[in-house]
Amino acid sequence: MTRKTPIILSVLVAFLISTGNISYAFWIWTPKSKTMVNPRFAVQDTPREQFDLAMRFFKRNEFQRAADEFVRLTTHYPDSDLAPEAQYYAGRSYEELGKYYFAFQNYQKTIDNYPYTRRMEEIIQHEYNIANIFQTMETAKLMELELTLSLDRAVAIYKKIIENSPFGEYADRSLYKMGECCRRMMKYGEAIEAYERIVKDYPQSGLVPEAKYQLAYTRYEASLDPEYDQESTEEALKEFKQISRTTPVPSIAKEADRVFNELRSRKARSELKVAEFYERQKKYRSALMYYGDIAAKFPGTGAAEYAEERINDLKQKVKD
Repeated sequence: MTRKTPIILSVLVAFLISTGNISYAFWIWTPKSKTMVNPRFAVQDTPREQFDLAMRFFKRNEFQRAADEFVRLTTHYPDSDLAPEAQYYAGRSYEELGKYYFAFQNYQKTIDNYPYTRRMEEIIQHEYNIANIFQTMETAKLMELELTLSLDRAVAIYKKIIENSPFGEYADRSLYKMGECCRRMMKYGEAIEAYERIVKDYPQSGLVPEAKYQLAYTRYEASLDPEYDQESTEEALKEFKQISRTTPVPSIAKEADRVFNELRSRKARSELKVAEFYERQKKYRSALMYYGDIAAKFPGTGAAEYAEERINDLKQKVKD
């Protein structure tokens, strides 16, 4: 052996696996890099060879190994014509494994690094499906943190879909789903913004009637939160009234009427507390004014009937 002859050091390690078969893992010393290399993890000599290797694992349903090999191609041959396809199939591999967020990250990396990929529409569809999986994940009530994480991921993916293709077929759907997720997380401001964008940016969308209803309902939910001012209640009342009169969808009109009456009764009861406060303070003229407003603004409600009774009693007290 001369000095010019490469010195190869091979270490064979045998281990027994559960099936009783013997497998070998070996490492080779490479003088050039002065490191030990396992051929199992070495990149192939050409992008085509690397891609074909990865695809063989993919077709054999060995998805983790396929993902590793596809990513290895994009790492070592990022400018290859096969790199966009390899990045896409890395996403496919992770999706097959049920590692959905890894799948999304690899799909999105395809768009970010190779924006002219022929897989654009397919990728957006895959991302939308993955977002829906996170959006519909169910967890126990004691696992609220995990549920929030799933919804946060769903929102992040929906946002990317809209950013990737703002006028594509999944844009308005993603906005609507975003609003739904934000409502569940009680992020009412973000939910309202999402529904408003559907109405404003996608006026021809079939989701507009439902978005208008959800917009009003979200304002109603926001009004129940002490952190939100009562203007939310007023806005919700106006929107529900408008929806019940103008929506072409009978089921939405019926539901809008129901929530409008419920919200109207709630608003009346809220104002009733103010009138009762003045009555307790024996400021009867002020109480009369508030009771009168309730009777005039909320006819047909229990609060209005009660207000009329108090008006009759207080008039006598004022007269006395």
